[in-house]
Amino acid sequence: MKRFSPWVALIIALLIVAFVVHQCRNAGGANYQTAIVTRGAITQAVTATGTLNPVVNVQVGSQVSGNIAKLFVDFNSQVKAGQVVAQIDPALFQATVTQAEGDLANAQAALELAKVNAKRTQDLFARKTSSQADLDQAMANLHQAEANVKIKQGALDKAKVDLEHCTITSPIDGVVISRRLTTR
Repeated sequence: MKRFSPWVALIIALLIVAFVVHQCRNAGGANYQTAIVTRGAITQAVTATGTLNPVVNVQVGSQVSGNIAKLFVDFNSQVKAGQVVAQIDPALFQATVTQAEGDLANAQAALELAKVNAKRTQDLFARKTSSQADLDQAMANLHQAEANVKIKQGALDKAKVDLEHCTITSPIDGVVISRRLTTR
């Protein structure tokens, strides 16, 4: 068999070394990709587990009792301060206001009559045609009628406040976290 010349072996060895060095340089290097700069949204998300508790927890209720006529929000609803969340049926409360207005008008009419009677009795007493007892009774009736007007005015004011309480509003901005009522 014929032998290889040492020069051929040296050239083959150098080619092998050059090939290995070339492969090592290309394998370890990073591949770069160029792109045009554009504006975009940066999003960042945090994933966690646990229990959320509200900073402020407000229980919203009514100062009057009655059937819920309308419910405007539900669980997880966003609400603003002053927003109507429910409406109690106002029919009974409106009737109470109307009755109180009638009672007040009746008491005012009785007061006018008591004023006329008191004036008449004072005139008769001044002419000595009426007794002191009649004058005292007329003045007592006048004071009683004045007090009755105040009582009826107070009842009307209370009835109006009760009617206003039929509208239930949110006291703060927030989210409804529970609802403890049922509708028919």
